[in-house]
Amino acid sequence: MRNKVSQFLAGASVLLALGAALFLALWPYYYRGESVSVDGRIIERTHASLIEENGVEVLPLLLLPMALSLSAWLLLFLKNQWTKVFMWAAAILLLVFSFFTGLTVGAFYLPAALALLLAALAATWRRVA
Repeated sequence: MRNKVSQFLAGASVLLALGAALFLALWPYYYRGESVSVDGRIIERTHASLIEENGVEVLPLLLLPMALSLSAWLLLFLKNQWTKVFMWAAAILLLVFSFFTGLTVGAFYLPAALALLLAALAATWRRVA
């Protein structure tokens, strides 16, 4: 039963990270700007997605949290001694990523990090009789 809960939470983390990556990559209002004339009148208002503004070079950064969650989820099916260690390492790395990029994209990945942290907790939880 513990394994099913941790698999569900890790799978939810993958979907949340993928949703955050797609939203950030394709959301057309990531960047908003205005062109202002010398006398202060607004000439043009522009908006662009993260990819339009920064190029496709941001895709690896956006997909890194999803790759961490996906690898942790896939390792749950192996059930070896290193699975729990990797689950905790991936959860902590995802939390650190969310923290250090918190003011830009990190807040969008925080739900995925918390779901992966709960999955790691569920995978290592031991019932005391």
